[in-house]
Amino acid sequence: MYIKGLICCIIFFLFSVNFVFSQTEEIISIQWDENRILTEGNKSISVPVIIGQDFIGQIPNYFWQKKVESNISFDVEAELLSTIPATDLDQLYLNSNYIDVNDFDASVSLSNARNEKYIVLNLMPFVRENGLLKRITAIKLKYSQAIPTDISLEKDYVTNSVLKPGSGSWYKISVSRDGIHKIDKYFLESCGIDVATISPNDINIYGNGSGRLPEDNSLPRVDDLAKNAIKIIGGDDGVFDDEDYILFYAWGPHKWYQDLNSFNQDRNPYSDISCYFININSSDTPLRINEIQNSNNPITNVVNTYDYFSVYEKDNISLVNGGQRWYGELFDTDLYQSFNFYIPNITSSTSVEFEVSIASNCNTSIGTSQTYSIGGNTLLSSTLPVGSDFGRSVNTMNYNNPSDFITLDISITRNTPDVLTYLDRILLNTRRDLVFMDNQFRFRDLNSVGIGNVSQYSLSGLPNSGFVWEVTNRHIPNLISGSFLGSDFIFELDSDSLRSFVASDGVNFFVPTIIGSVSFQNLHSLGPADYLIITHENFINQANRLASLHTENGLTVHVVTAEQVYNEFSSGMLDATAIRSFVKMFYDRSALYPEDKPKYLLLFGDGTYDPKNRVANNNNFILTYQVENSENHISALVSDDYYGMLDDTESFLASDLLDIGIGRLLISDNNMAKQQVDKIEHYMKNGSNLYSTTNTNCNSNNGSVTFGDWRTRYVQIADDEEFQFIGEDCEAQYDSVTNNYPEMNCDKIYLDAFQQISTAGGERYPEVNKAINDRINRGALIVNYVGHGGEVGVAEERVITVPQIQSWRNIDQMPLLVSATCEFTKFDDPDRISAGEWASINPYGAAIALMTTTRSVYYEVNEATGRAFYSNVFKRDNNFKPKTFGEIIMRTKNEAGFSNNKRSFTLIGDPALRIALPEMNIVTDSINGFAPDIFVDTLKALSKVIVKGHIEDFNGLLLNEFNGVVSPTVFDKPKIQTTLQNDPGAPLVNFELQSNKLYRGKASVINGFFEFTFIVPKDINYSIDYGKISYYADNGLIDAIGFEKSVYVGGIDENGINDNQGPQIDVFLNDESFVNGGITDETPILIVNLFDENGINAVGNGVGHDLVAILDGESANPIILNDYYSAALDDYQSGEIRYNFSKLEVGEHNLSVKVWDVNNNSSEVDINFLVQDKQEMSLAHVLNYPNPFTTSTEFYFEHNQVCSQLEAQIQIFTISGKLVKTINKYVNTEGFRSEGIPWDGKDDFGDQLAKGIYVYRLTVETPNGEKDEKLEKLVILK
Repeated sequence: MYIKGLICCIIFFLFSVNFVFSQTEEIISIQWDENRILTEGNKSISVPVIIGQDFIGQIPNYFWQKKVESNISFDVEAELLSTIPATDLDQLYLNSNYIDVNDFDASVSLSNARNEKYIVLNLMPFVRENGLLKRITAIKLKYSQAIPTDISLEKDYVTNSVLKPGSGSWYKISVSRDGIHKIDKYFLESCGIDVATISPNDINIYGNGSGRLPEDNSLPRVDDLAKNAIKIIGGDDGVFDDEDYILFYAWGPHKWYQDLNSFNQDRNPYSDISCYFININSSDTPLRINEIQNSNNPITNVVNTYDYFSVYEKDNISLVNGGQRWYGELFDTDLYQSFNFYIPNITSSTSVEFEVSIASNCNTSIGTSQTYSIGGNTLLSSTLPVGSDFGRSVNTMNYNNPSDFITLDISITRNTPDVLTYLDRILLNTRRDLVFMDNQFRFRDLNSVGIGNVSQYSLSGLPNSGFVWEVTNRHIPNLISGSFLGSDFIFELDSDSLRSFVASDGVNFFVPTIIGSVSFQNLHSLGPADYLIITHENFINQANRLASLHTENGLTVHVVTAEQVYNEFSSGMLDATAIRSFVKMFYDRSALYPEDKPKYLLLFGDGTYDPKNRVANNNNFILTYQVENSENHISALVSDDYYGMLDDTESFLASDLLDIGIGRLLISDNNMAKQQVDKIEHYMKNGSNLYSTTNTNCNSNNGSVTFGDWRTRYVQIADDEEFQFIGEDCEAQYDSVTNNYPEMNCDKIYLDAFQQISTAGGERYPEVNKAINDRINRGALIVNYVGHGGEVGVAEERVITVPQIQSWRNIDQMPLLVSATCEFTKFDDPDRISAGEWASINPYGAAIALMTTTRSVYYEVNEATGRAFYSNVFKRDNNFKPKTFGEIIMRTKNEAGFSNNKRSFTLIGDPALRIALPEMNIVTDSINGFAPDIFVDTLKALSKVIVKGHIEDFNGLLLNEFNGVVSPTVFDKPKIQTTLQNDPGAPLVNFELQSNKLYRGKASVINGFFEFTFIVPKDINYSIDYGKISYYADNGLIDAIGFEKSVYVGGIDENGINDNQGPQIDVFLNDESFVNGGITDETPILIVNLFDENGINAVGNGVGHDLVAILDGESANPIILNDYYSAALDDYQSGEIRYNFSKLEVGEHNLSVKVWDVNNNSSEVDINFLVQDKQEMSLAHVLNYPNPFTTSTEFYFEHNQVCSQLEAQIQIFTISGKLVKTINKYVNTEGFRSEGIPWDGKDDFGDQLAKGIYVYRLTVETPNGEKDEKLEKLVILK
């Protein structure tokens, strides 16, 4: 049996075209996996799974896409090929989600991503055959391509805004409801207008009055601002007198629309006001309200009743802190509530239709009810809706023969006391007699509409001073030319379409609210741009600074404020779609010039789920887009993707593709704006003068650089308990990167590979916390976490916490932080600064950008997104340059499947910033004199190795002017490690790790060539297999990356070196002026200078042969220093360890350092030191040297005031107490030990002091006035 769905996708062409048709068939196989158990709250359900797809918690759809040639049209026929029986669990899942399955249901569409076009298949993967539920396993697509010679023209936009310079004076006003509004002389003067200098003919009103903009790009909208017809009362003398005024019809923020045979309201989620603009411009042609005459056609209908509609709604509560819908009354302590409606002149024998929307957090509907009644008569009763957070129900009911006063009673029955029910709204539709009331009112009549109809409208009770306007056209009302027949106002008009009217008593009008004057602007005149930055006016200076940085790199950048965007694209109202419309203008204008399409959009400001400022501490600087679903914390998405779906066919569907790279900076004040741009500049320019090199470098002018081999590393962090975090996510990603980008090196921090410990606060992985901190501080290009998490950190064991992130100081090695976990960066919640936000706003480093989650994400979405991410992040553009963060996330999202849950991932960072992947290539020329492709020897333990190579671009051209330093790291073979199964039920997982280093050093690059030598340590794995040489090089301007994997490692050289002398070792803290027993701060840098004739062993393979430090005798907690050792430049015999301690306790400490050479000879050194904080001035180790002395000596002291200018005074006394010499000197400190203060042994008068014993007092004062002093003795010899 064949069941077919035919989908015709049509592209319209302005020009005549020639077509070449080709018939293509494609078989699509659908592979089903075992069901997976999904737990939400206290509910578990078995979920059907299709490999590579995700529909957990959603309507099951199978999505498939294929890239095709751009500019095509096609017809597609989808044919069902094969099925297998569905399971009982499948039916249970479908029933629990209220999903009915019937015939074969497939749809195919064209979707665009910038200049690329895709065929997108959306398929319900279940079907009923002969009444039985089946799983679809294969379908056939037949499609015919047609290749046109030309396609479309650019979409038409105005070239200049009406707000452009020279367009007169502009003033913004607001209204809160539909109706006729009045502007008089006093109002104009309150705006700041000098009424005496203008003529009434100089005045016009602009505004669009369309409610919120449509989210579907294909729907029409006003471009820029529409001129509105107005009526001026008086002003015939050309002067605006006291009694003169203006009338205009304004539309409120919430739009009513026809919904079949009734009316509904589209509530504006962004604003409770509409904005209009007063323009004073003598050169602007006035637009005034005209009179419309009665129809001359025969009357077919008499209208004396009309459609009345109203809504009761309070937007006070967001159920899950997200989504567009807000709720009102709570049914908790009061489960029975009444709502009164007064509907005067209600038509007799009519009915009232109520539509009531509620939400409830019921887990089960058993024993619950929602009952609606009027006057004791039940209209409807049903169970409460059920949902994982809240379920929502929309209940429709009718009440017949109503009176003018109606009380709707709502009663809730719940099965447990913790069930909460909230009212969303009560919408009512009915009919009223056409009787004038309330000073002004609107009316329209669906019953009058029909082809060829002419209606006579009979309005009763209109005062003689009154009038009627037709307001069907939102911008151009017309005055109705009617007549009075007794108390009725009569007029006749054609009614083949619905017409809307407003009646006024001619005396009482609404009055708008003044917002203020508007400066000239003209966003419509802007030319093409690569980069669009939308910011808040508070941050404009730093936004412009960022734009200048990118302009220096060749990008065309436009910086605009959100207010300017709203003024030209949503009539001055807050509206997220206005931002998209602004971006879409540039996109549409470049239809014929794809190279002109904008590439990046940056939202330069924080956002919130509450655009109406109902919650405290709201950071509503740049609007967020929230989806309509507001009852489930997973589905109530916030997504900046909305701003990047720019094609006419797109809105916010799961199959819609991004056309632009989008990022957001979470900025809420100017200081934060500067800090964010500082970080970006530092990263972009490979260093800057914005930050000092270390915490003991006090010369900020020296700056620091960000070059380093950290750019060759990426880190995979995986949660424990569940196999898929490691086995299906991290290991699959590792295999993909290893095969496609072997130049990259992977560090793996899998929680279950570390020992878990029990604490009073729960299970913890202290070594994981330490490993993550170490890697952050040493740097990595990417740090990627997969697993459980939330707003305060990741994993139940708290391996990344907010305080931890706040402590990171890695400004020179900031990673792109990827968090495939739940709500790690829920930036739109002003109640809490999430962990991801702290990583972004940390001014001392943490992350340069985050590809992170704003809501909970399903595992399948994590997996698909991670796979797409790693297939793009290391790719280069056509010029071999690394991709920008914006392009990386755009392509990742477009390739990450078709669940809208992927929209939870967002880029927090600058989308135009390129990831710091080195731009040039490093090639191995020879190993021990042989080219690597013919090198057949093995790197054996204790053998000497000489490696030569060169730097080239990715076209193979030697960079013969490259002079710098290459940092090679020679790795032993990968080793297999195993998880520890710390938690019950945790899987046993074996994984590969290549981390043991045979050598890590530096070599000079001269005219593009380099050479380095090392001796292979004895502690290698003697089995023979492939190792790896990883290269990194820089010359201070550009850097390079490379690898060599054709080298064997293993065995031992029987003729290798042989010695029994341990390394030479010198240990310092912070700088090399440190002496044993000296003072340090709480985070000192350990510096160990090493020398050995044959080199240092930092492999880490041999038991007990690590480079290690022991603090305060805690041998059970050694500090492994292997990864912190690097050989000196062009010298494998010398090297240095640099390790930054975390916060140490104040007081005395002991440190033991033990190191090994390549032949496993060891040396060990102990030092003592005193940790002091900087809060109070403190001195120690005051001395003079030499002592005794004959002709001169120097005074030294240690202190705790690093990076300060200290005032030192030395007073020298005789034994009897007589002051003989005073020395004053300013001391600029960079470390914790002063430079020597010289003295020639003479007194204040220049006379040589006699031999003997003297006492001196050293007093040191800080700039803040804090002092400390010490007394010591000295001896003068003659």
